[in-house]
Amino acid sequence: MLPEIAAEAAAHLLPPPARTLRYVGSVTRQASERALKEIEKLIAKDPLAEVGLFISSPGGTTGAAMSFFDTVRQVLKPALVTIGSGDVDSSGVIILLAGDRRYLTKNTTMLLHSAGRYFSNQRYTVKEMEAMLAEDRLKDAQYAALLAERSRGGLSTEKALALMEAQTVLSPARAVELGLADAVLR
Repeated sequence: MLPEIAAEAAAHLLPPPARTLRYVGSVTRQASERALKEIEKLIAKDPLAEVGLFISSPGGTTGAAMSFFDTVRQVLKPALVTIGSGDVDSSGVIILLAGDRRYLTKNTTMLLHSAGRYFSNQRYTVKEMEAMLAEDRLKDAQYAALLAERSRGGLSTEKALALMEAQTVLSPARAVELGLADAVLR
């Protein structure tokens, strides 16, 4: 059964709008830095009060997402509630998983996939391509391990890798079932 939270109940569970930030758009180092600075300001005002982070993202660079996650979870350590809406894809999922409590709207989709690269008219040596492949394999392993760790027992690393390799799109219900979110807001 899908845990759904009615709007009136959600209002009591979510941080107030004044303590809720938005991470909308691609995951980049600049977007992550802006969000982290805003989180720091809210922590400075009241270190114990929850901070909300609304996320809608087509994804972006894995490194920027992992750096955001590590800074939130290991350095700043806010009481973070994340709310995903619309597209929460690829590296956007990592941003969502930074929350202690995680919610999705009923219109959210989550895309899990393996690492990839864009190439323009650049020339690469075999050694450079091998290094890129090794880095992408490591990023896949790190991403799958993070999905497993934050799923509250809903996913193993192997299952996460299989979902990534299959380019899986998750509905809100499936994301909750896998432990990637706590409930669906309605």
